[in-house]
Amino acid sequence: MIINFHDLMAFFHVVLFVYAIGGDIAVYFIGNYITREELTIEERLRVRSMRFLVDMSARTSLVLLLPIGFTLATTFGSEIKGAALIIIWLFSIVWLGLIWMVHFKKETVIGELLRKLDLLIRYILSLLLIALGIFCLTTNSIIQSDWLSWKIIIFGLILVNGIWIRAIVGRMRKSITLAQESDTKIEGEKSIKKDQAVLNKAALLIWVLVILMAFLGELKPL
Repeated sequence: MIINFHDLMAFFHVVLFVYAIGGDIAVYFIGNYITREELTIEERLRVRSMRFLVDMSARTSLVLLLPIGFTLATTFGSEIKGAALIIIWLFSIVWLGLIWMVHFKKETVIGELLRKLDLLIRYILSLLLIALGIFCLTTNSIIQSDWLSWKIIIFGLILVNGIWIRAIVGRMRKSITLAQESDTKIEGEKSIKKDQAVLNKAALLIWVLVILMAFLGELKPL
């Protein structure tokens, strides 16, 4: 049996897409338990820990979609290949390792430093991808297919959305701390509900962006 390399990459691309959006959906539903006041804070913190673990499937998939996507793009005329493509693969593998280190080292000094490094990478990478996509669209160079250029822009926007989600999660930590204290419990519970409502909107947006990427990749309308 002979397996075509492009078909193999396309298969992994689909699998990662499923894990990315599936993980986000699971995180969405798990996260809503955090707002349930009938549960103790300790129970909700356990739910939050479960959410972080499930979210790792989405984070892992998102990182791996980057090099696989650029690899598949070479079939459609992308000039990002050879050494440039190898660099993208190496960067993605190192970045993936960093993300898992952040997960395993959370709540530690080194974990916080790694988290900030990961956040910096997301800021820089999102800007680079959006700029690359716009450049390709306006100059018709590097990547000639407009649908591919739009996918790159959308991927950058997904990273921006992820940064937004991290900011919301950071606020929610403070809200949970308030809810743990008897004199600020009511204020904390209100803040948790408010933060979760915003988080749900961010989750909805990321679903829309991921589905739009899938639409462009499958139908190639541009």
